[in-house]
Amino acid sequence: MPFKIDSREQMAVSIAGKTEQVITLTAQEIRRACAGELLAGAAQTPVTRVCTDTRASLSECLFVAIRGEHFDGNEFAGEALLKGATGVAAESGAARRLVAELALAGEGSAVTAAPVVIAVPETGRALKQIASLVAARSHAQVIGITGSTGKTSTKDILSCLLKPQLNVVASRASFNNEVGVPLTLLAITNDTQVAVVEMGMQSRGEIAGLCSIVAPQIAVITNIGPAHLEYAGSLENIARGKAEIARRLPPGGGLVLPFGDHLLQQFLEGLNVRRITFGFDQAADIHPAGPARLENGRLCCTIACLGEELDVCFNFDARHQLLNAMAAIGAYRLLGLPLAGVAAAGRDVCLPSMRGETLSLPGGGILINDCYNANPMSMNAALEHLAAASNGRRSVAVLGDMAELGPRSRQLHRQVGAAAAALGIDCLVAIGELAAGFIEGARGAGALGKLHYFTDREAAISGVRELIRPGDAVLVKGSRCMRLEQLSGLLTAGGKEGGKTSSRRESR
Repeated sequence: MPFKIDSREQMAVSIAGKTEQVITLTAQEIRRACAGELLAGAAQTPVTRVCTDTRASLSECLFVAIRGEHFDGNEFAGEALLKGATGVAAESGAARRLVAELALAGEGSAVTAAPVVIAVPETGRALKQIASLVAARSHAQVIGITGSTGKTSTKDILSCLLKPQLNVVASRASFNNEVGVPLTLLAITNDTQVAVVEMGMQSRGEIAGLCSIVAPQIAVITNIGPAHLEYAGSLENIARGKAEIARRLPPGGGLVLPFGDHLLQQFLEGLNVRRITFGFDQAADIHPAGPARLENGRLCCTIACLGEELDVCFNFDARHQLLNAMAAIGAYRLLGLPLAGVAAAGRDVCLPSMRGETLSLPGGGILINDCYNANPMSMNAALEHLAAASNGRRSVAVLGDMAELGPRSRQLHRQVGAAAAALGIDCLVAIGELAAGFIEGARGAGALGKLHYFTDREAAISGVRELIRPGDAVLVKGSRCMRLEQLSGLLTAGGKEGGKTSSRRESR
């Protein structure tokens, strides 16, 4: 059976396959890869599953006792064996205590088989090293995707384009950090042809670290924007950090990047890679050859790609998603696949929930549910989508705090508020302490519509419903910490929910 990986956040990656397709490691190979010590069990014990969550099925798996923000997997090592794990990789102290406990239990132990116990210096690093070993054993082409916005959508679009023709493993949800990336690689089997790996960053050096285990042959940079400024420090540092994925490509590797991003270009000089640019500019290698149009809720366009043209309809309606689609097409073409295959697959693109999905509202309105995350670049794109999608409806933007923007946070919130005013948004609703900047920016830009402010999500849940009229076009968007999907669910259900007394201020 193939690798199956579970985390303590109940996320799992699994790829169905036949027994002969499995990439099997031995306990000894894992010990060597992790610079660990085999304290118990046979060196040749085969390992075909890696688990990190004792709440999942642990039969025939190696439990890697990783530490998380709210848990320490080393505390669950004994429980993993009791639940059927064939072995444990734990940090030295925990591993040695476990072996001692097994010796004391002797024949009376509930652990019936002779388990493998590997002591490793650090389990988070061990998970990466095991994943890197699996990836190195495969023949899969690896595509790494990073960028300030659009990583997950680009990954999902590319996976959809590839799957009719190739056996593909792709990051699930937003598995893009030092835990999620190894989990994706561990899903690779012998018959995997392409692995599409999403890679995120907060500060410089993180992408380089992920590349050390991913080793991509093709890289996609979706864009450079002011996300995680609190940690990166500057837009230039963000560009430098994202460029690490390009600088880790092998000679002759492929790079897909946004056209005309001069900030990024300075960090890509001297690279021996094949470059494909995408964008709305006609000078980009991949660009729209004509205006986009909506047909039955699908965004349709003629795409020019490296001298070829293709008419395609995508299963989304937001124009900014066309940039993500063109980035995906760039990676698709670098694999040598025919452009004609994009047309059929485009209609089956399924974007992740809470990332611009259009839902129906009671009374004939629509809700653009884009509340998974937010930064100034994605906020502006979502507001433009709202303005276009309203199509005669009253437009209502419900915006929550944008987190991790550092000292420029208030200024960036004001700029988004000003953008909402410039687009003629009829009603702006701001939620959260930082979101007060949206109101300030909109008012300063001469907003003509209604401006409303709620102190937090609970207050908004009590008060936003009374602001929505039948037939409105509503956008709900904010950073992950705001959890505005609760508000989206309430609005689409048309139900009532109690909460705090509304703490709202209205202008105009």
